[in-house]
Amino acid sequence: MNYCQLLFDTEEKYLELEALIDAESGRRLTYKSLMEEVKKTAGLLEYKGYTNGDVIATHLYNSIEAAVILLAIQYIGGVVCLIDPLLKSNEVIYYIEDSSAKCVFTHLKTTDMDMVEKEKTEVININEFENELRDFVHVGKKFYSYSENELAMLLYTSGSTSKPKGVMIPAGNFFTFLEKSYHSKYIHNEDDRLLCFVPFSHGYGCISIFIPCLRGKAALVFLRSFQPIKISQIILSENISHIFGVPTHFQQLLRYESIHDSLRKLKAAFVAAAPLNYETASSWYRITGIYLDEGYGMSETTTLISSRMNMLPEPAGNVGFPPKGILEISAVDEDGSVLEDGIIGEIRVRGRGIMLGYLNKPEETAERIRDGWIYTGDHGYRRSDGSFVICGRKDDVINVAGLKISPLEVEAAINSHEDVVDSAAIGIEDNIYGEIVKAYVVIKDNAKATERDLIKYVSGKIANFKVPKYIKIIEEFPRNNLGKIDKKALKDMR
Repeated sequence: MNYCQLLFDTEEKYLELEALIDAESGRRLTYKSLMEEVKKTAGLLEYKGYTNGDVIATHLYNSIEAAVILLAIQYIGGVVCLIDPLLKSNEVIYYIEDSSAKCVFTHLKTTDMDMVEKEKTEVININEFENELRDFVHVGKKFYSYSENELAMLLYTSGSTSKPKGVMIPAGNFFTFLEKSYHSKYIHNEDDRLLCFVPFSHGYGCISIFIPCLRGKAALVFLRSFQPIKISQIILSENISHIFGVPTHFQQLLRYESIHDSLRKLKAAFVAAAPLNYETASSWYRITGIYLDEGYGMSETTTLISSRMNMLPEPAGNVGFPPKGILEISAVDEDGSVLEDGIIGEIRVRGRGIMLGYLNKPEETAERIRDGWIYTGDHGYRRSDGSFVICGRKDDVINVAGLKISPLEVEAAINSHEDVVDSAAIGIEDNIYGEIVKAYVVIKDNAKATERDLIKYVSGKIANFKVPKYIKIIEEFPRNNLGKIDKKALKDMR
């Protein structure tokens, strides 16, 4: 099996359909030309001496080149190691050394990567490689056939509390993901046109979006970064049917009233990677006429764990249902005993599509995978209908005098105020209660609500022990490269 099968199994009637479009450069490839580019790139990799099992890193922005390189690495049976292109050269070194990458493709100049040990790792600037490829005439042999559990990809976790960990994804997990996608309405066809502005260097981009796109012979349009006005223009010019993002992306799109007409032309919109609040979801539905579908997942499960389709997130944090026959989810206490419906505990997952483990980190692997279950580190609970509600990271759940509070519940109450754009609730140390609630809030332009007004408002929405003792209005949240609010940074801010 091979990720490339999804491309090279393309029927003749689809060959002249557009496959990839680069909104930055204007470059376009049909499925036929994409196959040719991948085979030629794979041939050059083989000519350079790379073969199956070699780790090849990519440090590239969203682009056709990034997709072609990924597919070419899979074609020769390599292990693609994805590195966020926003990382500086000194940060990239860790990933190269930890993965033992024999080669790294980068958008940086090779002179900017002088600290890389060239005897161990070849540094290739993507523009120089493209120039070399133009004059190369050989193509790769038939694509490599991985075994189901053979390592094919490394996805690095964010590493908010430790060094990033390399999540080992075997080849079979890509096809398991396709099965997961069949449980949703995201079964694309040749009429669909998808816009990708989330990082292709993350599982969200290169797995959740790209794999179903290839399978359905849809077109994928790359945009290097999130730009609301540009996105509106692309929706109209490229007849985009699907967009994918994180909650803050959709909040920002809603703030530009001038682009609402273009948003109404979409067939579907999908949000993942961070919790979606009810206010954003309901506003999106009211303005566009389509729901914001939501997925919950993690790199360790090859992204998707559960999804909520065609409905609003009620209650806050509702992430829907796991794919039947593929994954099993439960909420457990600290002893690993399954909790009754409605009781908050740690979410654990088992089934197909699970990682092989963390690269070079057996202790961390043993901590994450216990008795065949992935312990997610998220707190949540099962509802009586079988859907799941995520309350936040295990470390994010606020403990006030022994009472566990979901930060999402506090945030939902704050976000229902008409002046609020978004909020983030955290627990801060308290000598009497252990922890108390503090919230950071971003309000709308020209809004008049004060911190005292918001505390008073929330007091009428939730129980007293859940009401923030302190609220601080700020201009914007610290966020990671995917757009998630960085709550660790918020705690450091105080």
